[in-house]
Amino acid sequence: MQSTYRQIKPLADELKSLIKLYYVHQSSSQNTVEKITYYPNFVVTLNVYRNCSLSWDDFSRTHTWQHKTDLLKILVGRFDRSREIILKGPYDKLTIVFNPLGFNHFIDLPLINLVKTHFSFFNYFGKSFDEMLHRVFETEEMAEKRDLMDRYFLDRLLDFSEPRLYHAVDQIMQDSEITIQNIADELKISRKTLLRLFKKHLAQSPTDFKQAVRFRKALNIYQNRTGTSNLSYLAYEAQFYDQSDLNNHFKAKTGLSPRQLFSTLHTIEKGLYWKVDYVPKVQ
Repeated sequence: MQSTYRQIKPLADELKSLIKLYYVHQSSSQNTVEKITYYPNFVVTLNVYRNCSLSWDDFSRTHTWQHKTDLLKILVGRFDRSREIILKGPYDKLTIVFNPLGFNHFIDLPLINLVKTHFSFFNYFGKSFDEMLHRVFETEEMAEKRDLMDRYFLDRLLDFSEPRLYHAVDQIMQDSEITIQNIADELKISRKTLLRLFKKHLAQSPTDFKQAVRFRKALNIYQNRTGTSNLSYLAYEAQFYDQSDLNNHFKAKTGLSPRQLFSTLHTIEKGLYWKVDYVPKVQ
């Protein structure tokens, strides 16, 4: 085992609909490089690394072990295409995965203000957050880690209220074929107003959100049917126009056909997928 992955869900009832899960990803190995490909999604993640330096380009981030007292905190709120995280061990990573609009309940400004490109450095929560995170890293028990984070987020919980946007998100999650105009008509608002709400609080357009929902639906169907090879069925169930539409969508988002992607996909947790490669570290 070159790395370990452990996860736990929030225990507090008030957080269960907002935070999908907490997970830690760790390695004590100094001899390998772990390359993880992650795929389009509609969640927001807050990723925290300790003893880490960072370099990046438009399509990847490289994390290298370096003794530091400050934590590296990265917010990812725009999973529009596949990208790579390269981890040069050893490393110690904590990730908080928020459901759609969940993160908005802990900030008092629009999400778009915090999401700049495919990732953003995050220091918005300030000193109290760092103090809690150091305690999380210092304990080994997942239940203790969860309890520390639950208490912190319960104390930060705000009354984010945008029922029109919640309705629009629910509609798309249930039926990714629904048109933006139909949703706007249901809500009795203009299409322009709906676009503005998505951009402001989800940092993406409704079309981008729909595409992520359809992509994840296809992955989930593939997983739930134990790796179905019938791409026509998959395209129909995931609400793509046809198999060609499915292929084009996957290639645009990942650079791979569905068959190529499924042959390398690794399930981390229901609805969460990585492609993991281990590469010997050059001395």
